[in-house]
Amino acid sequence: MARIICDPQAVSDRYGFVPNDRLLFSAIRLDSFPFVTPLIFEDGDTELMLARQQEQGNIITGGGVDPEQIRFYEPWVTIDPRPVADFPAAANLPALVKELVGDRPVDLDPRAPYTHYLKLTGEVDVRVDLPAANPVHVYEVDQAAVLTRFAAWRASGVPVAERLIADVDHLAGLERELDTGTDTRFSALPGVEEQLGVDAILLSSPPNFSEVTGTVWQPGTLALWAGGRVYVIADQQLRGISGTPAGAHASAGDAIGALAGGPRLAFEEQWEQSALGISLTGAGAVLVSASRALGSWRDERDNEDLPFQVIAARASTTAIEQTVAWAHEHLDAGEKFTENVLYDRYLEFLDLFRNEHQIPFGIEPYFTNLHSSQRMLFPGPPTDFPLDASTTCIQLDAGVKVVIDGIVVATSDMARSVLRTPEGREAYEILTHAVREVIIPQLRPGVICEDVHARALEHLATVRPRMQEIGLLGDEVDFDVEYSKRNVGHLMGKQESFANELRPGYRFELRAGSYGAAEIPWRYDRHAIGTEDLWYIGADRTYNLTLREQ
Repeated sequence: MARIICDPQAVSDRYGFVPNDRLLFSAIRLDSFPFVTPLIFEDGDTELMLARQQEQGNIITGGGVDPEQIRFYEPWVTIDPRPVADFPAAANLPALVKELVGDRPVDLDPRAPYTHYLKLTGEVDVRVDLPAANPVHVYEVDQAAVLTRFAAWRASGVPVAERLIADVDHLAGLERELDTGTDTRFSALPGVEEQLGVDAILLSSPPNFSEVTGTVWQPGTLALWAGGRVYVIADQQLRGISGTPAGAHASAGDAIGALAGGPRLAFEEQWEQSALGISLTGAGAVLVSASRALGSWRDERDNEDLPFQVIAARASTTAIEQTVAWAHEHLDAGEKFTENVLYDRYLEFLDLFRNEHQIPFGIEPYFTNLHSSQRMLFPGPPTDFPLDASTTCIQLDAGVKVVIDGIVVATSDMARSVLRTPEGREAYEILTHAVREVIIPQLRPGVICEDVHARALEHLATVRPRMQEIGLLGDEVDFDVEYSKRNVGHLMGKQESFANELRPGYRFELRAGSYGAAEIPWRYDRHAIGTEDLWYIGADRTYNLTLREQ
């Protein structure tokens, strides 16, 4: 029988690359890594990798996988159809699996995220062989202790952030907003319960687990919010779990059933395994998809971690712009180097920033999109591809994590590009203007996310004729249709937001305290241009956190 394997280690063993290292979106989605990780399809002598088309460049040019071994789904949004012309993509994963198996059944890995199971069951005969249950211990979390821990971290972050912005004129006034004195991580959860109509909330992914426990997630643990209390449910063999012992159960499902207080359970469908979801529904639970709602629960409280957001933003802009300057200087001198060499310089500049400013917190790479447009137009991590006098464009779109005791307290996401052609430099100026003078000025309390996208498209319509004149756009696609499929920014926090984006269909109302990114990626022909800044909506005005004083 055909089967689908969901296992990053199997991908590494069979295809020679680690998804989190080589695939951009696997690295970005800290709360839904299993959802975007490639799958392995086996059927007799046939073996194929099933992957989202957004990773096409990384899998083929970065991972070195034979295109004949790959089938893509979720078509990539592009204004240049040539990179995907020879690589058809199914509309979605269920459509692709249906194409592969027809009316035959398929065996789905019980480790696959529950969302895959839900979507596949509507198209094909899905069978899941459930593993034996693991006994678990339950521990109750002291919420006051969690609040105290985060408050102490934030208090230590305020003076650091104040130092970083003290001499940055355009950020004057931001220092008054660094200490909100509030923490709504627990008080906001009843609102999520009400929104979803659930009796309890299961918090499985690392960002959400850490938010409610103040500890690092590890495999075999999950958190449960039920009756206003927080529990950690951990495999019996795990030691060192913080909390007051609150019982033992034959399985995680049994523990959840005993504690939830009702059948309706908020469930992180993009993270949690199908095995647990099927076990819970088999026992009478009603699972309500909650990945997006819990992402929004984090996003909407970004201002409470503003000191760390500022540190992340200033680290990113300093290191990225120094890297871009280094690239120009050494290419101007006629030197040759690789994408990986340039990435090493970026890491050195990150370390230099932390050392020079005496940052007492960890600053680690979150994700890195660094590539020459000659190698590919897809976004992705660096390789040993050469950079030299023939290079036309290098995109550096990257983020960092601010980490304390292993817990991510803030992330960043911004982009700059190395343009080596006159037409590329002109396009870069046009797009940078769009980000800084068209998108960011719109961002104020009461504005709806999708309305920002609409106004950005209106502006891009005015510059498209010039982009066509200089060879940065053709007429092969309907620009408005294609660009409406992607965002022009998103909220930020513990990771890039996939719950609140600046694009059609996203109705979140921006408010004072919203923090995010504004961007215009433009990948066409010889240029893969990225320009992106981080913004924060303050009480009196909106700040560009990644604009540097010249």
